[in-house]
Amino acid sequence: MRVLIVSDNHGEEGIVQGALEHNGGDLNLHLGDSEFTYESGELQNFSTVRGNVDDDSRFPVESHDEDTNIFLTHGHLYNIKPDREVLSERALEFGAKYALYGHSHVALTENINGIYCINPGSISQPKGEWEASYCVLDTENDTVEFYNREHEKFEEVNLLEL
Repeated sequence: MRVLIVSDNHGEEGIVQGALEHNGGDLNLHLGDSEFTYESGELQNFSTVRGNVDDDSRFPVESHDEDTNIFLTHGHLYNIKPDREVLSERALEFGAKYALYGHSHVALTENINGIYCINPGSISQPKGEWEASYCVLDTENDTVEFYNREHEKFEEVNLLEL
């Protein structure tokens, strides 16, 4: 299954829909800090969780998609900046294979306790060495492709090699 993963656009309009138009998946996820309302057309066709700056409490703080075995959250409630141990432990509680999170604005893929922890980076305000980014997870091949704001692929990670 192809899964589009976007996070941390912080109110910037158009960029989330642009990612959908260029690299939409069978499942499209937004990991929070959109700063949009629950009804926003910007988030149409996305399953979304609430970030630490999202005011709309109708977004859940975490979710588990059983079809793809993905646990998703923004990350601020799981102390993700120093390490992703708490995040991977929470994903294990759901029996998930993947733990998707945002919050740090740093694109990253890791294998922690057998859980593939994936941060797409920030599509608007990147931190770390990479440019603004989002990613696409291929659950059949366990690969992650990272794309920039111009929707050009600039990195591919084979999760089985982590």
